[in-house]
Amino acid sequence: MKDEELMLNYQKGDMQAMNELLSRYKNPIYNFAYRLSQNYAEAQDITQEVFFKIHQCRDTYTPCGKFCTWIFSIAHNLFVSRLRKKKWLVFWPRKQDDPEELVDFESPDPSPADIVSTNDISNKVKMSIQGLPFLQKEALILREYQNLDYRGIARILKKSQGTVKTLIHRARQNLKVKLLPFLEEFSRPIDSNAWRDPANKNSNIAGKGGV
Repeated sequence: MKDEELMLNYQKGDMQAMNELLSRYKNPIYNFAYRLSQNYAEAQDITQEVFFKIHQCRDTYTPCGKFCTWIFSIAHNLFVSRLRKKKWLVFWPRKQDDPEELVDFESPDPSPADIVSTNDISNKVKMSIQGLPFLQKEALILREYQNLDYRGIARILKKSQGTVKTLIHRARQNLKVKLLPFLEEFSRPIDSNAWRDPANKNSNIAGKGGV
């Protein structure tokens, strides 16, 4: 059953429909919030608030777009509201600035040395993504980690699709500049076969160009 149908069923009093929506979106919303805040408690609070908002809005809900776009819009608005209240404005973008987050590296049967090295690269990726301007970071998270299309991201961020494409392109370029020198230097003393998967995965995110 589609998300929109579940929400309409919940609107009619079907509690099982909400349980299904919770099952589908609890982790994606939590991961989105955590990747923006890098704070477990903050991510949990936002996730709970998102589903409370859904409950509050159930009587007025109208399926005028994708449910996933609607729920991530709620999460986005809650996060921005918290940023302003907590005066995290030092991280807030000016005009064309932006933010985003971490990558999991999976290498089959890694050696202990590989595990240590992979952790080093993973930490570098996390730091690099967190260092992106806020809107770049958020747009990249929604695209790469939540698999939302440009139209949905534009609705969530209240930007044009062209602006969203520009934000994501700049985010990828910024990551490429930050990560490629590190990967090239880091891989020299290591067997290239051990790094084939992690290096490629980094390159996909840092260098993926298609829109």
